[in-house]
Amino acid sequence: MDAAEQLVTQFVGALADLGLRHVAISPGSRNTPLSLAFLAEQRVQTHTVLDERSGGFFALGAAKASGVPAAMVSTSGTAAANYLPAVVEASASRTPLLALTADRPPELRQTGANQTIDQTELYRGFVKVFHDVGVPDPEIAAQARRLALRAWTAAADLPAGPIHLNFPFREPFPTPLDAAEPTDLRHVPGYRNLPPEAISDLAGILSGKQVLVVAGGRQRPGFAAATSLLASDAGFPVIADIQCRFPSPATIAHGDLLAAAGTLDRLRPDVVLRVGAVPTSKAVWSWLASSGVDQVYVDDGDWRQPAGATGAVFRTDPAAAMAALAGHVETAPDDWLPGWRSADDTAGEAFHAALADEPFPNEPVIARATWQAAPPGSIIYAGSSMPIRDLDTFAGPQRSDLDVLANRGASGIDGLLSSAAGAAAAEGKRVIALTGDVGALHDINALELIARESLPVTIVAVNNDGGGIFSFLPQANTVDAARFDAAFATPHGRSLVELAAAFGIPGEPLSSPRRLSEVMDAPGPVLVEAHTDRVENVAVHRRLLDAVRSAVPT
Repeated sequence: MDAAEQLVTQFVGALADLGLRHVAISPGSRNTPLSLAFLAEQRVQTHTVLDERSGGFFALGAAKASGVPAAMVSTSGTAAANYLPAVVEASASRTPLLALTADRPPELRQTGANQTIDQTELYRGFVKVFHDVGVPDPEIAAQARRLALRAWTAAADLPAGPIHLNFPFREPFPTPLDAAEPTDLRHVPGYRNLPPEAISDLAGILSGKQVLVVAGGRQRPGFAAATSLLASDAGFPVIADIQCRFPSPATIAHGDLLAAAGTLDRLRPDVVLRVGAVPTSKAVWSWLASSGVDQVYVDDGDWRQPAGATGAVFRTDPAAAMAALAGHVETAPDDWLPGWRSADDTAGEAFHAALADEPFPNEPVIARATWQAAPPGSIIYAGSSMPIRDLDTFAGPQRSDLDVLANRGASGIDGLLSSAAGAAAAEGKRVIALTGDVGALHDINALELIARESLPVTIVAVNNDGGGIFSFLPQANTVDAARFDAAFATPHGRSLVELAAAFGIPGEPLSSPRRLSEVMDAPGPVLVEAHTDRVENVAVHRRLLDAVRSAVPT
């Protein structure tokens, strides 16, 4: 066994020992040693993804859904550059990801050699660790398992994130056919816990106060139970992003509507306990930024608090902090949580009554129907533009039997279908990809992979023939119609049902919310498409907000 074959065989075997189970491989010649080593390792499921951009998001979705690193393997040149969007999202959303790029040897760099670019630090600023492995020799090959452990640890340790290993190979390429023998190599991640005196300090800040908890982004599983216990016992209302919302007497389901209606000034807290990423709701975030209310920020990594009056920062795992605080915080005034509950219930009743009067299909009811129709134990993967906003605003009472994912780290619309495919492959669950038409078109090649692997992905596509979110922005009223369409709305006239059929995925127009429930039982992939109007969608949202504003005092 030569050095290159020993390197890749031992490296891949070590990743399998550590728990790697999914790798997206895109075809290429220079990555032959890595690709064949992964194919020989039966503990790792390989997924052939025809283009690297889709492969990067596939691995991202698998890592987000499973919580453990997933890998992607590319050849050299622009192939490796196509991983950048997924690496950026992984960095911003703290998702553990292993970018493994093959490269030409150093003597061919900056010589004009074919398919050769400078791949050293290709993802500069977005990876936790970059390492140029070097052309394999016996000394490098002997470090293969340590290299794998270093990469895995860097990706998985909190705050998690992407790493990049660059593998230069000289021809002729080895063709490894046998896997390494399994070993007991392992990595046990830890969580940042506050010392007792810091917990006492935080409890003192919150005790007896009118506290509002605002949580954003995705949290680890223990967060829901710990926060529910703390908030229910202390009488703290919780506005949580749809990605980390949980059923509880303290949960406020219509926080976005209450904020947009101007109700938060009446329900003004003494302190806001901010947890995690920036929440999806722009109305909530805008209020936090302008209210002047003192915020206490709890998070386990770098700064994610772009605006507002932050008075204290506690660097710790939010789930651990909430669990430690439970039972050590004096309760809020008796009328604090009931006042929020009353406002939330009134907003929900007003919104539901108004929504019942709107003709089908409309985008708020599609988001709500998707939430209601999703099978127990499934995952909703929501697009970063209007879909996640509508889900956050209109889903209604929280379900404990659903998981919600979104690429909201950098909030790009790219790669949604590929990410949903990765989540379905990693978890073996039904994944509902709630997407707009532009988001679907942006990642349409993912349909090939979804169809080829017959992944259990239900695509709910809202087709308003362009970029619907721009109709909510000032440009819609300040730019003439022709320029608005050319620069923002970008109508395309495509049928997503027809495009899905070209890849062998059955599809149909969405005729009713009931039909949405029925197609969720399909064993393989399926697409349903609802046609809506961009201008009317703005009007629907405004009517629903007006109904809440009229019902809830400000």
